Amino acid sequence: PLIPNGKHWVPVSELTDEFNDSVLDESKWINYHHYWAGRPPSAFKKENVSVSNGFLKLKSTVANYQQEGIWVNAACVSSKAKSMKPGYYSEARIKCPTLSMTGAFWFQGNYSEIDVIENFGAPTAPAYAGHETHMKTNLHYFMDGWENDKSTPWEAAIVKPACDKDFFTYGVWWKDSEIVVFYLNGKEVHTSKTGGLFNENMYLFFDMETFNWGVGLPTLESLDDSTKNTQCVDWVRTYKIE
Repeated sequence: PLIPNGKHWVPVSELTDEFNDSVLDESKWINYHHYWAGRPPSAFKKENVSVSNGFLKLKSTVANYQQEGIWVNAACVSSKAKSMKPGYYSEARIKCPTLSMTGAFWFQGNYSEIDVIENFGAPTAPAYAGHETHMKTNLHYFMDGWENDKSTPWEAAIVKPACDKDFFTYGVWWKDSEIVVFYLNGKEVHTSKTGGLFNENMYLFFDMETFNWGVGLPTLESLDDSTKNTQCVDWVRTYKIE
């Protein structure tokens, strides 16, 4: 984003990675979530995270073909440090999975959350037909607990042809404690106001989640298909102003 003369964007190393190695950089990332197992009926599995051919890859697979209990093995990658701060700009080039699960890029602290995307590549619920073209963002302020969460959702059908058909660059400028600006392919698309003051550091997350409401659950066929079940992250780049 444009900033005043005399200032410039400087990379934040701990939240920047081209994923050009053959393994996850353990100085920056962990292949699980710091404090959450995942949303049932899915759970995060370390073995479903890999790095190859210049991409971070998160996949979801079948854990139980009877579709009982936790029957989806999902994936999550977290920044090792709580390094995202007010004023920072972060963007990632992502191809979402062709699943009725989120391909997600988000940040969270103790009481606030920024969802840059929670996109669905192949929703199974008829009511969500066509939502694979939607960029879905949200802000959460839950200082008084999740039951009193103040959310600021926004979405628009601007990811063409679809989030699972190509790579798109999704960005966020956490401008200040009250304003968060979202970007698609380098262009500003929306400004959201927070439900409370966002003044804490956050972890960065990439993950895949099931939702047992609304969008519908993934099919066994899609979870077994390696051309559909993987979210690919080409790179993530984060900057601060100096």
